Amino acid sequence: MRKIFGVLIAGLFLLATLSAEESKYTNYSIVRLSSLTGNAYLQRASDLGYEEAVVNMPISEGDRLGTTEGRVEVYLGKGNYIRLDNNTKIDFLSLPTKDSALAQIKAWSGSIYFRVKTLEEEKKIEIHTPDVSLYVLDEGLFRINVRQNNQTEIFIFQGVVEAAGETGSIVLNDGQKLEVSNARFTSRPSRFQAVAEDSFDRWSAHRDSQINNYQAKAFLPKELGDFEYELSEYGEWIYIPPYGYVWAPNSVDAGWHPYYYGRWTWLSLCGWTWIPYEPWGWCTFHYGRWHWAHGFGWYWIPSTIWGPAWVGWYWGYDYFGWAPLSYWDYPVVIVNNAFYGRYTGDYPLHSRALIVVHKNQLKARNVSDVALREESVKSLGKITLLTQSPPLKPVANQISVEKLGGEKLILRKTEGRLETDKINKAPVDRAITAKTGVLDSKGVGKDEIRRPESLPERKIIKRDGVGYPSSPAISIKNYPRKIEVKKSSSGLKRIYEYITGSKSGSSRTSSSSQGSSRRISSSSGSHSAAPSRSSSSRSSGSGRVRKK
Repeated sequence: MRKIFGVLIAGLFLLATLSAEESKYTNYSIVRLSSLTGNAYLQRASDLGYEEAVVNMPISEGDRLGTTEGRVEVYLGKGNYIRLDNNTKIDFLSLPTKDSALAQIKAWSGSIYFRVKTLEEEKKIEIHTPDVSLYVLDEGLFRINVRQNNQTEIFIFQGVVEAAGETGSIVLNDGQKLEVSNARFTSRPSRFQAVAEDSFDRWSAHRDSQINNYQAKAFLPKELGDFEYELSEYGEWIYIPPYGYVWAPNSVDAGWHPYYYGRWTWLSLCGWTWIPYEPWGWCTFHYGRWHWAHGFGWYWIPSTIWGPAWVGWYWGYDYFGWAPLSYWDYPVVIVNNAFYGRYTGDYPLHSRALIVVHKNQLKARNVSDVALREESVKSLGKITLLTQSPPLKPVANQISVEKLGGEKLILRKTEGRLETDKINKAPVDRAITAKTGVLDSKGVGKDEIRRPESLPERKIIKRDGVGYPSSPAISIKNYPRKIEVKKSSSGLKRIYEYITGSKSGSSRTSSSSQGSSRRISSSSGSHSAAPSRSSSSRSSGSGRVRKK
């Protein structure tokens, strides 16, 4: 009987693994908040309220990210990053899925840097502002300043983009800048000196140097190469057969274990997702598996498939529990200093890998503060862990606003209850608790926050019988591409051809040396114009634009 039960459990693990493989998301559908200084906030696409942004926070399609007195970096995958300056607000309109590789960012205000290291296909990365739509045609580094008076400045440090507005479309090359106002080009592409002239320039350059200048042996698979620098900083690599090189964290106490220091958040695309508080946690908790060895401690085995959390789950009448999955996709068991990676049957309640919380604490700000002690866990009786996450979804939060005077206010966030699927047969937790929304970096308990800019209205829609706010209503149109990308037969040059207009007319080009030599200034700093080693040409009227 025990053998049959073991086979049944193994079958459930296989079904859960196949279900994960059939999911609609890819490794790049959920992006990572990789660096944060100061204050930032996030508004989920399925949520009316804000939450304080933290490092390793997952961001999905439809989410809104903003800064007050702070700067943020978001890792998009494959060496691509977007960085936000102070008082900047963006929407993630689209992120790659299994059906589409398109990534669309809407910049509403402030300044952003966009680092594109990998562009597998032209036109698959778009940046939109209220004045212009930018389509990335080649890898590079771009800065976009969005002013509140409907003005946009574009600086191309490296790479090629197409800028489309109401009056047409222009190709911008290395070292060129462009000014747009009310969707109209107010200047011709001109040269600028690519030097760091304000603190945002310097901060972005510093982040690039941290990521690129670290030279180390490549222990990670190619898909995870961007995490090599931070894992080498916070831990060490050891060769353990049959897994190969594994990673062990430094400076963790004896009682540390995976999926303990952090919290859970619910994403509509992939369900319950772990937010680790360890600075190196994104890679190690969303890829790979954890093992433990006596006299050595916990170590991480890399793999290349992203997941919201690689854990086995338990849920009962009053409690939720989980444990990390082993290399063989069984819940890890550690009993009497012995490690079991293929344990089947009822899960041992005295396993050091098990974490249990009360059902009201699944969304606690720090699991380590609310996890049950071993004596309390032993009272649960028999439990079984599955790779399927709890079939519960939080109802959308509601926000009440209390004005304090001036620009200060309190956002009181009413946490939504957890709705349980009928198949679970567990009671619905209808307890609602009021908490104060916090956007202040001075810590929890600070009620006074600076009000973010007003947001487009969100309407409540029904999805799976549960009410959710719709994605932000975008009232500003995106400007379609007007240039078609082709490649010459020699493959040595790209041809940017207008989709509309006469193709028989001769194309007129202007040399980069004819660009303006004046300085342009703005509140975020200035970039001076200077000659550059590369030449470029742009189209005037119908015809063709070529870049050698």
